[in-house]
Amino acid sequence: MNESFPVLTETSSLPLLSSMCRVRRGKNFRIQGMTVSRPILCLILQGNGLLAMDDIVHEAQAGDLFMIKPGVTIDAVAHSEITEFLMLSMEQVSMQRVRGEWKMTASSSLPFGWQAGKMRIRHEQQAAERMTKLYDSYRGKRADHFVSIHSQLHELLQFLSEHRLEANLEKVDPALERSISYMHRFMSEGISMDQLAKIAGLTPSSYSRSFKKAKGMSPTDYLNRLQIEEAKKQLSEENCVLKEVAESIGYGNEYYFSRKFKQMLGIAPSLYMKKHRLRVATVSSTHFDEHLRSLGLQPVESLDLGHKSKKDATEQERNLTNQLDQLRQAKPDLIIADGFCQSYYDQLKNIAPTVIVQVTQDWTETHMRLAELTGREKQAQLHLKDLAFRRLEAAPSPASVAHRAWKPVTWTDQTKIQRAESQTSGSKLRISAQRLQKSSLLEPIAAHSSVDMELASLSFIGQ
Repeated sequence: MNESFPVLTETSSLPLLSSMCRVRRGKNFRIQGMTVSRPILCLILQGNGLLAMDDIVHEAQAGDLFMIKPGVTIDAVAHSEITEFLMLSMEQVSMQRVRGEWKMTASSSLPFGWQAGKMRIRHEQQAAERMTKLYDSYRGKRADHFVSIHSQLHELLQFLSEHRLEANLEKVDPALERSISYMHRFMSEGISMDQLAKIAGLTPSSYSRSFKKAKGMSPTDYLNRLQIEEAKKQLSEENCVLKEVAESIGYGNEYYFSRKFKQMLGIAPSLYMKKHRLRVATVSSTHFDEHLRSLGLQPVESLDLGHKSKKDATEQERNLTNQLDQLRQAKPDLIIADGFCQSYYDQLKNIAPTVIVQVTQDWTETHMRLAELTGREKQAQLHLKDLAFRRLEAAPSPASVAHRAWKPVTWTDQTKIQRAESQTSGSKLRISAQRLQKSSLLEPIAAHSSVDMELASLSFIGQ
């Protein structure tokens, strides 16, 4: 069973086409600080570069489709000689029948409750053709355009819903999506596995297996994650009350909530509420102190207990004792340590609450984790966006290095594309038959003279 547009009931919601535009720009094209007021579908027809939504950076190239929600601020920079894209703006209309009459009000929700960001579609070329056909109707190039544009929009959205893919390239199961929407709406009311399975039309065991295959975790873990994410938002607000936060996300017992929160984030919610004002110390062999300084936070103490000297055991023990005394005298509210300090955890937590952050190969994951613990997520996202954009702007143009730095790869069946392009030649569909594959644009680069100290620190960390 697929997602479908609702028939008109006592309360219904329908997407309507607000506007469409086709943009074609040359070299050095960029967008800065554009705030979106309506749900937007953006299809990249030609070119490549970066697209940031509220400082979350996505790589963009021909064939990519993005869902952008209202209120998001967009920044983009192109890395191609020609950039072309379609933007489709929608209006979600809520229709309610009151005393026999229909009343319409605008809604800012996304179609089908989709998540914002890059959409993965099984049949990219067909999606592009449908969107281009809709644009032609919108521009009046078809005789029946006044009648067909809204029905074509519904058909396009229906097609996208039926062919969306998960991150693991599995097809989205609409039944699972309905149960997830239910989790979002009713997380505060206590949700059982039997309820979710019934909504999905499956037995509890089949539902659990299907959910884990699609999402990589059990339904219970997914619900817990949703609840904790909502709790984080509320705990970041002024004058929040811990008991009220726990109740609002479905935890009747605030002590159980605190234990669950600490299990998932590493710190208690009472400490998380004060994260902007914490005195933080780092115990790390992997430059945690540099991460925090780049976020505008000076650690009260920075130690490296993982360093092994050539001194004898007695002297090493004396040196460790001195370092721990030094840490104790700094009176931190929170100690952030890396995995190399795991063996010292018991000694560290006797000084102050301690979080062990495991370092991964992707330094940006570590950076965002430290930002989360210290209430500086927005600043970290902004820095990472600036690094990605500056790297792209500093890189040679694709035309000048095509023979050595860029490798074309087929992104869909060549024959199908050529046939589709010949059928749509009147609409000048320009999606390339080849995608350009390159090293990740999100890897840090060495700082240059125009980069400020904070970005220079991040570049150093990335190396």
